[in-house]
Amino acid sequence: MRFLAALLLFLLPSFALGAGFATQSVFLSKNPVTEGDTVRIYAIVSNTDTATFAGSLAFKEASAVIGTSKITLAAGAAQTVSTAWKPLAGNHIITATLQTTEGKTVEILSETFTIAPSPILKTSEDTRASPANAAAVESSAWIQDKIGGLSPAAQKTTAPAFSVIDSARDSAASFLNGQLASTKKNLAKQSSPVPTSNPDGSVKTPDAMGSAWFVVYTIYLYILTILLFILSNASVFYPVLAIVFLYFLWRMFKKFRRT
Repeated sequence: MRFLAALLLFLLPSFALGAGFATQSVFLSKNPVTEGDTVRIYAIVSNTDTATFAGSLAFKEASAVIGTSKITLAAGAAQTVSTAWKPLAGNHIITATLQTTEGKTVEILSETFTIAPSPILKTSEDTRASPANAAAVESSAWIQDKIGGLSPAAQKTTAPAFSVIDSARDSAASFLNGQLASTKKNLAKQSSPVPTSNPDGSVKTPDAMGSAWFVVYTIYLYILTILLFILSNASVFYPVLAIVFLYFLWRMFKKFRRT
């Protein structure tokens, strides 16, 4: 009996160890997700066994396969596996199934994700009159994917912040588009500061007040265009935001040092 008990204690670690999912390891590249967005489903697999694990991981919704990846994990190694997904609105139960090369199921992990319906675009009279004024706001999903490639945990932590910032960018871009349309209308009503010719050949002297407003609206138009460009491009906006944030921290640090 003592021999059997000792043998069981010796063999217990080999039963407990093996390849499997980390805790809460199935997650999306961003949250929330809106219908029409393309996101990535991530899963973290670790191998706590002493032998190399070889197999595959499949992401499924019901019986439909979203994506499959082959996995080879050395002893003690971990790997992040992902696949692209473009979901419809509603609740989706996604399962990640880990199998050996022989087809034996090692572990199945499920997560439920809620996808928001695509918002109804609210277009103002100015936007309908000139739809080219509306600039698309680039998603930060690719930046989050880059972060996920370096650290999936960091991506999961920063995803809510990116979601809030992207939402604010959308609102700010809508406001700037409205201002651009209004400024272009006002600019068309003002007289140019450059003298023009009348149909009879005489020179038309520009109105001083109208010319002043023309210059003001022109400068404002350029400012709005630059701001909209920065907001709409994630590759420009986030580096600028990082520089501003670091500058703010530096100023705060200097202020606290003086006090």
